[in-house]
Amino acid sequence: MFDSLQAMIVLAISVAALVAAIWALIDAIKYPDSAYVNAGKKSKVLWLVILGAAALVAFISLPWPLGGGGGIIGFLGIAAVIAVVYYFVDVRPKVSGFSSGSGGSRGSAGGW
Repeated sequence: MFDSLQAMIVLAISVAALVAAIWALIDAIKYPDSAYVNAGKKSKVLWLVILGAAALVAFISLPWPLGGGGGIIGFLGIAAVIAVVYYFVDVRPKVSGFSSGSGGSRGSAGGW
């Protein structure tokens, strides 16, 4: 009983990691390269490579019926999750402050 429960939990975590990695990759595409440079977060191409690799690792790490791996709990899987979490926590908030049409940072006039 616990064996199948554990497998279901690992599958759920692995699928969530894959969805988050794909979401981060799609989100990273929509910001211009200048936003990454202005925010001091390397280049857009580097982040697309990092997030693309994280999505690939997350897909390969899916348990057997879907991908062939043993779950996202492995070393590379954890590294992929860390990269995605770092993007959402540190890179995305800084990059989203720069939009291609505003010419500067958003929200500097007060308000929220």
